[in-house]
Amino acid sequence: MNNIQSSWIVGELSNRLKEFVLGLKSCCFAVPMNREKFETELFLLEQLELGFKPKWFITYHLFNPAENKIKSNQSIWNSIPHYEYYDNRRNDYEAIVEDTSQIKNIALKYLYDIKRLNQYWKYDFPNLMFFHEKGKVKRQYHTHLLMPKCKYESKQVLEFIWNNKLKKKRKCFSKYHIHIREIDNPILALSYVNKETSMKHNSLDYINSHFIQPRK
Repeated sequence: MNNIQSSWIVGELSNRLKEFVLGLKSCCFAVPMNREKFETELFLLEQLELGFKPKWFITYHLFNPAENKIKSNQSIWNSIPHYEYYDNRRNDYEAIVEDTSQIKNIALKYLYDIKRLNQYWKYDFPNLMFFHEKGKVKRQYHTHLLMPKCKYESKQVLEFIWNNKLKKKRKCFSKYHIHIREIDNPILALSYVNKETSMKHNSLDYINSHFIQPRK
């Protein structure tokens, strides 16, 4: 599929979704819908129209003490406060956003050579989108990151960098393997990461993500 066909499909989907939402608003007997999810879907499609080109789909978990085995000479009672602290933190959305900020900073530094994070006028910041989900079990959050091309073009090299370099830079990372996939269908990728969005929870991290602003 070439760029012209892809742009046309994105435009058509966006127009149809807008017409569908307007139609429901004008109908007195409209069936209740997940408005938050639809509006987020429209926003994400608009980002594609504005030029967002996600190339890599990154999935990672944050550290949980359940990953560590208690040593034979260690009291289980001494481990409980530590376990409870991290268990609560991994279910606290604000804490997830806080840790995501640190992960975003190292991604910008080592993948895009942006060393002065506060100098927005000096660098061309990439459009990164973070999504936090709990999955089917609803136990604790994990994160999907959609990012455009960076200085590493190989999936194997990028996966090595994430798992052997970036992971060591922040203690908040889980010991679990960080998975990376190349995106061949941005519309499907954005639809997937938006699947858990509801009126109670929006998966999209609006604080840490970098969006494309419409031209006035």
